Amino acid sequence: MKLLTAFAVTVLSLSFGANAFAQSSPSGLTRAEVHAQLIQAEADGLVPAPKEDYPPSAQAIARNREIYAIRHGTDSTKLTKTTGSADLRSDSVSN
Repeated sequence: MKLLTAFAVTVLSLSFGANAFAQSSPSGLTRAEVHAQLIQAEADGLVPAPKEDYPPSAQAIARNREIYAIRHGTDSTKLTKTTGSADLRSDSVSN
């Protein structure tokens, strides 16, 4: 009887363990897409954000945009398309 119980536990644990490592569906984003999103967030001034200023304030976003423009030799006024979202974030934090 103990042998039958041990066998049943072993079979069940193996079947559940195999399913834990199987990826039946793709994650949705590739590494290249995630990398592009991170670069865009850095260009928008959203990354890096200090722990004590999250979500980043408008001043932190502006500073990060300037730093990005200096590092990459680009014009900071042409970099971002999400200027409105930064303003919305600062308004929601102040409420």
